[in-house]
Amino acid sequence: MKNKSKMRGLFFASLGAMSWGISGVCSQFLFMNYDVDSSWLTAIRMVLSGILLLILSAFKDKDKVIKIWTIPSDVGWLFAFSILGLLMCQYTFVSAIKYSDSATATVLQSLNVVIMIVFMSIVTRTKMKFSQVLAVF
Repeated sequence: MKNKSKMRGLFFASLGAMSWGISGVCSQFLFMNYDVDSSWLTAIRMVLSGILLLILSAFKDKDKVIKIWTIPSDVGWLFAFSILGLLMCQYTFVSAIKYSDSATATVLQSLNVVIMIVFMSIVTRTKMKFSQVLAVF
């Protein structure tokens, strides 16, 4: 059972990475061949993926999809994460594609983890562990 779960996780992680790459290339195609605005594209991507995820979640457990709207603090955190986390991440990625290309945007997006670990090390005035330094390089 545990091995099956790991394989399923590996499959979905790989599918997510491939989908991220494909979406970057498709976005670049739209920017190069059509007069598409990055704000519009981000909004369409977010709305359509949100609808798809809600539909898939409703099939699995409809009660959990509805339950989050009953707890005001959860709704607040959901909106904060949606705007500050997902929307900003998506918008900056799509904008980077528009003004450069999908490969550059992907590299910049991937570097955010490195930037965050270095930033947190400086802010908290703690020395990075060897494993963290190794991961940065």
